[in-house]
Amino acid sequence: MSLHSGTTPYPFAWNIIPLMGGLVDFFMGVLGKVVAIFWCPGLPKRADSDKRRRRGVTFILGGIEGPSIYNYSIAMGVLGGRYRGAVIRFDWNAGLFGLRSLVNLMSRRHHERQSDRLAKRIVEHARAFPDSPINLVAQSGGCFVVIRALEKLPNDVSVHVAVLLAASTSPGYDITRAASRCNRAMVSIGALGDFFFLGIGTMIFGTSDRVWSPSAGLVGWHYKHPRFIESRWHPSWTRLGYVGNHVTSSAAPFIAEVVTPLLSK
Repeated sequence: MSLHSGTTPYPFAWNIIPLMGGLVDFFMGVLGKVVAIFWCPGLPKRADSDKRRRRGVTFILGGIEGPSIYNYSIAMGVLGGRYRGAVIRFDWNAGLFGLRSLVNLMSRRHHERQSDRLAKRIVEHARAFPDSPINLVAQSGGCFVVIRALEKLPNDVSVHVAVLLAASTSPGYDITRAASRCNRAMVSIGALGDFFFLGIGTMIFGTSDRVWSPSAGLVGWHYKHPRFIESRWHPSWTRLGYVGNHVTSSAAPFIAEVVTPLLSK
């Protein structure tokens, strides 16, 4: 499994790119919310069919902002990367505009209910298409829903790959059980420039698993597992639209070129 140059060391001076990106995260987050009021497109019909499901399925989970242009970008990036399976946006984060972000971040009951739904969808697909690999790609708050869903899977059901982009989960959360439910790997991608949402934000409002600390997407994870791969932002990803801050981890070219190859057998 290759993350291209994402694990390659680079001169510290290049960190100016993600640090500058982090300064505009708040404004890009607000922009995404405003745009979603007027325009939140669904995925093209070609994204999901029985023919595609037989080849595999990838569930896309966005962040606490709700269905938005950012999780749409992730899904379109997977399709643009010539993934041959079905691409399904799992909208765990819907709700009243303005309130849903707080509910999606803070409500343990909501996390449990939505991770139950996701685990059920995974099991249903595994039963209907036994030879069809299942992938999960999540950003920010959606990462914790993925982790909890993996922890709830029965012993005879597993997924192929789970990708966590800019996870808003605490670095001390034990991902051992979740990683063990991935046949190939669980991959976490984070960056130093994510200091606004995953640093200041989660120290004030708490992480998805309700710890008041910087998130794993910013500072890395404490727990390791043989199937767990942690990758950090690399300057070469700038040309793909991911500048090392929070919002641009959903950039479609980055998803197509770096993330989508991870989803194939």
